[in-house]
Amino acid sequence: MQTISLLAQKGGSGKTTLAECLAVAADKAGKPSVILDMDPQGTAKSWKARRGSDDPAVIPVTMANLQDELDRIRAAGAAYAFIDTPARLSDWAMEAAKVSDVVIVPSRATVKDLERVEASIKLATVYGIRPVFVVLTQVRPRGDRDAQAEAFIKARHFPLCPARIGDRVAYQDSDTLGLTPIETEPGGKAAQEIKQVYQYTVKVLNQLTIEPLNHDKKDEPYSRAFQQAG
Repeated sequence: MQTISLLAQKGGSGKTTLAECLAVAADKAGKPSVILDMDPQGTAKSWKARRGSDDPAVIPVTMANLQDELDRIRAAGAAYAFIDTPARLSDWAMEAAKVSDVVIVPSRATVKDLERVEASIKLATVYGIRPVFVVLTQVRPRGDRDAQAEAFIKARHFPLCPARIGDRVAYQDSDTLGLTPIETEPGGKAAQEIKQVYQYTVKVLNQLTIEPLNHDKKDEPYSRAFQQAG
């Protein structure tokens, strides 16, 4: 089993929605997945309540039982665990990153969000080097703000996912039912961009089996996080 944390030190980044969408994409690809909800607000848990019995499972966790739950779902045969971390509890976010193979940092294309990207990446690598990449979310269909955000991120040598999550009503409409655009509009643009982010995530995870990282090394720049995967 491989573990992916979604970590952002700025609220409203679309972190929970992305965790839900990636977990559903994994299930659709034949990779049983679980969402571990570390956020005290329980947004993913509420989504699951609307969703009903359909996979993926959503399990509320804390720092105290995170490793126990990971061990349990690994033994149950899960392929991926997606950890939805809280935005304002840095200790919890660091603990999630510590047990993760890959960390995804969702960020809107706004100045305030982008200014928090570096802080999020630093949290993700406190306990050692691991692959980290940024995903731009809630990108508007008009204007050049996303291009400016991409330039900002690349200028700082932060790894950036080539796929983006748009600001689309399909996400809100699907969420009302506890679903994702992959299920409600499988041929739509939102479903396509989710699949692209999922495929990129899998590409980074697969690369770990080829070039494993020493997570205890402290002397490498965190920007080494598999930039070549793009």
